[in-house]
Amino acid sequence: MASSYGASPGSADLKRAEELKRMLTELATAGALQEEYERQRKLFFEVSDEPDESESQIILDWFLFDWFDERGEGALNHFLEGHQDLDDDQVRIVSEWQDSINSVFELKSIRNNSLVLREMDSGDSFAVRTLLPLGETPFKRGQYITARLLPLGDGFVFSGLQLILPDREAATEALEMRRAIDNLNSPEALEEAQREQCSAFCDLFGCSELTVKSSNLTSTINRFQNYLLNERPDAETGLTPAERFKSEFGRDLMLPELPSPPAQILGASDVTILCDEFEGIVLLPDYKKFRRVFETHDPDKAVPEWRDLVWRYIKDPDISILAFERVAETHPRRVEKVLRTLLDDKTFSIEHLYAVLLHYKDPVEELSDLKDDQRLWDLLNGTLEAAPTKKRPRSKPKKSAKPVKRAQQSKTNLTGRKRGSAKPAPKRPAASRALTRHLKTAAAIAKPTAKTSRARKR
Repeated sequence: MASSYGASPGSADLKRAEELKRMLTELATAGALQEEYERQRKLFFEVSDEPDESESQIILDWFLFDWFDERGEGALNHFLEGHQDLDDDQVRIVSEWQDSINSVFELKSIRNNSLVLREMDSGDSFAVRTLLPLGETPFKRGQYITARLLPLGDGFVFSGLQLILPDREAATEALEMRRAIDNLNSPEALEEAQREQCSAFCDLFGCSELTVKSSNLTSTINRFQNYLLNERPDAETGLTPAERFKSEFGRDLMLPELPSPPAQILGASDVTILCDEFEGIVLLPDYKKFRRVFETHDPDKAVPEWRDLVWRYIKDPDISILAFERVAETHPRRVEKVLRTLLDDKTFSIEHLYAVLLHYKDPVEELSDLKDDQRLWDLLNGTLEAAPTKKRPRSKPKKSAKPVKRAQQSKTNLTGRKRGSAKPAPKRPAASRALTRHLKTAAAIAKPTAKTSRARKR
């Protein structure tokens, strides 16, 4: 049977889109992404009063279309990967939703089950269809609304709530607020937040690397968060983030609750906190012992359990590759020697360090042999002529503007790889990722822009 997809959406297309949206919502609220959704929801509302139903719907809609994990995959990617039984039209519909439009619109015309919206930011017009007769809705020509539009065929459908704004002034403020939030969540903003964290960390502790007993980790991070938000003044205003928050919102800033470190962190004898410009705050269990392995001529004597420890650092996806980057920059030959022994491979080269880490931390079923990963690494870096080899499966397309990716830099480290070049590094560990994102969110909430503050006070 020929598909009618591509024409203006009819009732059958609208019902199909509605069912797909229901399934997508279930993925976040009761499925595989429920834990991450609840965590993000908690972060958004930690400094606010108990959210009402409309606010909950807004954060759900944001999660479905604007949240991305550390690999650049959003809820839509997870949905498609978990529903291999969808037909081609359903896959096409969901894939096109990655280009949703979340903005402020002026309602230009209404007719039967369709309306035309003009986006205030770009001036573009969009035809929107609904299943509900528009005579049964509060929409009127000339109104301003905030809404998310999902592509469907040659038209669009609504997603989530549509908020009606009282006048053009309110619409302009809402648009300014959206721009501020988009800027806050941009990769550039994350990089700036991480640089700010590193600067504050060094100011407080006098170094970028601090080792504490695992039992003291939570109190140390709490001390740093308090310094970042309550004690460290802004260079321009002279106010701390908490003071600025109170001056703009008229109430004290409630410090968000820190994410709990995983058992492997708390179970270590000590934990090293690294503050890295590109990775943010990274937690490394027993890192002093790990580093000692590469500082000595006789690791068997210096760290008797060194084999198990280094294998743990190689295999555990929750331990950042930054640990190996640090020791490789200062002791490249020793890293090479230790890994030759550990891998039982006398030909191992430091150039293949990332290939080893990817092979064990982020394995691909089709590449069961470490040599395949190393060969693929050489191909991607242009150091080997192309030859028949197994390839990593291509992932579904992702939005390029939204995912937060590792920052680029021109400096080449001692493994011969530029950060952010060629092959992607393994995903950042959950503990470090959660902590960095938590501190960024806390600082962002405490330091709103003037436009954002004005919009919220209306």
